[in-house]
Amino acid sequence: MKRSLIAGLASLSIALAGGAALAANGKSVDKTPIAVLAADPAGKAVLEKELPGITRHPAYWWFKGKTLRQLQAMSRGMLSDEKLTAVQRGLDAAQTPAQAPGPTSK
Repeated sequence: MKRSLIAGLASLSIALAGGAALAANGKSVDKTPIAVLAADPAGKAVLEKELPGITRHPAYWWFKGKTLRQLQAMSRGMLSDEKLTAVQRGLDAAQTPAQAPGPTSK
């Protein structure tokens, strides 16, 4: 009983650590479903900038639950590594809080 409790707690802490890492890293072309990216206004703006029309694509209903990385494997070269890198850069920039202006010298 004690071993199973310890094993359960260890599994829980690993799962929580993974969730915390994902939260810290934010949205990703590798792990975040396209629908989740599109549900966020900043994420949707990045998608539409780098992949114009993706959320209006006739098959969106089919691929929206996949990640961009998963969709890339089925895209026959239409989603290049460069495109995914550009999307990831945009997502990272959208998640970076705006820096407050520094003190000004007089």
